[in-house]
Amino acid sequence: MVFPSKSSTFNLKPLVIGSICVLITGISYGFGMYLFPMMIPEMAKDLNLDYAQIGTITGIGRASVFLSIPLAGFLTTRICGLKLIVGIQFIGAVLLAGLYAVKGFKTLLILNFFIQAWPVMTWIPLISVAVDHIPIKWRATMLTLASSSGCFLILIDGLLSSFFLEHSHWRYLWLTVALICLFSCIVSRMGLQYMSVWIKTDLLPATKEKASEEKVTEWLKSSNGITMNLIFLITGLSFGTFQVYLAPYLRDELFVGLDTTALMWSTMGISGALGGVFFGLLTDRVGVRISQSLIFLSGLGAIAFLFASTSFCSLFSMALFFGIPQATVYAMGPAYISKMLPAGSATKVFTIGIMVMSFGTLLGNFLGGWSKGITDTFWWLYMAIGVLFACGALLSLLLTSENQYPCNTSL
Repeated sequence: MVFPSKSSTFNLKPLVIGSICVLITGISYGFGMYLFPMMIPEMAKDLNLDYAQIGTITGIGRASVFLSIPLAGFLTTRICGLKLIVGIQFIGAVLLAGLYAVKGFKTLLILNFFIQAWPVMTWIPLISVAVDHIPIKWRATMLTLASSSGCFLILIDGLLSSFFLEHSHWRYLWLTVALICLFSCIVSRMGLQYMSVWIKTDLLPATKEKASEEKVTEWLKSSNGITMNLIFLITGLSFGTFQVYLAPYLRDELFVGLDTTALMWSTMGISGALGGVFFGLLTDRVGVRISQSLIFLSGLGAIAFLFASTSFCSLFSMALFFGIPQATVYAMGPAYISKMLPAGSATKVFTIGIMVMSFGTLLGNFLGGWSKGITDTFWWLYMAIGVLFACGALLSLLLTSENQYPCNTSL
């Protein structure tokens, strides 16, 4: 008698696509967002720029992020998400190569404006890729690894910048990272072609597009949609503000030394990379609601250690508790939405959520500086952030479980 057996064939396609997404996202954030601030002192000196001009360059660069969010959402629904992130990677490589030949204020302003939009143009299409190509049980893992890959690239940035500034010149650094981006683009293109997914398009017929818009409207009016957007806002206000004023609070008010402060940043970077792996696997087992609540509780723990004392143990624990969820928190929203809505609707909903989160970050940064000016301390700011962390943890538990939602988007 012959017994039928379940096929043990391993599906390589989701692994290849997920790996490409993690690689490209890490490079776009590592080289497109985090490396430029490290190079500002040397570039400003060689290009004869003052800090008023640098402030203009960075400020206008942040404005490009807002402009790129709706553009990324629009393009994702018009072309294949995979084609968009690989194409944007190629454009990013060209822009980084342009920094090699930058001559002054105007060219640096223009190049940085487009470079700052690059990571967002990579991040938003990932939710469409996750819905279309990643099995539902592994989506959170892919998205959290992608969101935390930038933390790993910060370490690479530090090694590359120190080497080139000590042994060569910052212009050759930009040329090197441009070549790395180009190589990753070519490899990604070949990998997707080999997996036979490059030719797939995500163009929606008019009837499906109308249905997608109806789903978006229905979602935004639902309790889940309202709660999720509140969480997006709280994430921007809390996680987006925590790190901005941490160094001045530690050094100017708590009188923590420069070496200790630098060590806290290294700890947050390393733990952020490891946190992506931990929360990715955890989320696919217990669900987004529980994981997101634990992430906010971890942030609340960081506030508790920050207020506890200025001992090394307390500050190290603070850095660890904040570092582990600092990047993965940004993957919880898309991970949840990708399990609740089809690709077209999920992309539009996520685009709105990113805009809400970005507004929260800007508002938090403004209120943080404003509160310091009025109270002459950051203590009240971090107390408010602690309250927001607690609210985020509670709101996360109010979300409907992914397993109970009627919309099935699993592969």
